[in-house]
Amino acid sequence: MAAGGDRKEAPAVRESEVEKAFVDAVREAGGKAVKFTSQTMNGVPDRLVLLPGGRCAFAELKAPGKQMRKLQRKRREQLLALGFPVFCVDRPEQIQSVMESLRKWKPGEPVPTGIGAEIPERKNMVLPGEGGGAR
Repeated sequence: MAAGGDRKEAPAVRESEVEKAFVDAVREAGGKAVKFTSQTMNGVPDRLVLLPGGRCAFAELKAPGKQMRKLQRKRREQLLALGFPVFCVDRPEQIQSVMESLRKWKPGEPVPTGIGAEIPERKNMVLPGEGGGAR
C-alpha cells in the first residue's frame, strides 16, 4: 500500500496488448493468428488460429473483464457446432492454457472447453433476422 493507505492500481491492460501477446504465442507455436473479418457475417471472432497439423481454431480477444456481445456468442455457438474450438481471452495469463489445449487437440475430437475467459451462455435469445421462436 502507498502512504496514506491508498492502493496503487496496476495499469489497465488494453485489448490490443492481449491480442499482441496472443498473436506472439501462436507464432511461437509455429502457427499463424490471422486477423479475421467477414463482409457478410458480423460477430465473427477476432483471430483465425492456424496451427501445424491442420488445427484450426478461433479466438475472441477482449480487454480484462469485457464480455462477448450476444452476436459474438451466437457465432461462437455456430462455430462450435461445426467442430471448431472458439476461445475468449481477456487476460495475458490465459494465453498459455489456450495454447496448451490447442497443442493437444486434434480435429475431429471434442473441442476444448472451460479455457480462457468465462463466456455467459446465450439463453432464449432471438437476434434480429433470426425470426421464429427462442433458441
